[in-house]
Amino acid sequence: MDFGYGNGVDGVFKFISNADVMAVFFPKFGQSVVIDVRHKEGEPALIRVVPMARSIADRLRTIKRMRPGLPRPQDIIAVPWVGYVDAMKTSGLWGKIVARIEESGYSDALDDAEKAFDELVRMERRELAQLIMGEQYETLWARPTS
Repeated sequence: MDFGYGNGVDGVFKFISNADVMAVFFPKFGQSVVIDVRHKEGEPALIRVVPMARSIADRLRTIKRMRPGLPRPQDIIAVPWVGYVDAMKTSGLWGKIVARIEESGYSDALDDAEKAFDELVRMERRELAQLIMGEQYETLWARPTS
């Protein structure tokens, strides 16, 4: 499967395996999951669902505010995910992210990862329900009534 990434997510996998800071963002419902596997004494790896940033510079500033005890990240991997949240697991992307978290040695971060994933699924379902029910959406072209 290509999941919107050409021949697959293999290229994304390569970057994730070397990245310390990642953000997977979901344009369909305006949220991101930020994964920062950097750590030091008293400051474990971080996984958090946050609103989507306007730019990488904004995201880097947000990470610096969330993690003042760590230096500003040198770089960040930003992955737009246009598919369903569950497809992150079937594509193997979520497994690669979890593997990076495991490498940090903080088991609480693994729990945070599962909570973040569940939160993303809930947000996506809420957005789909609003779409179906017409909440927060307007019809662009209505069928003429006779």
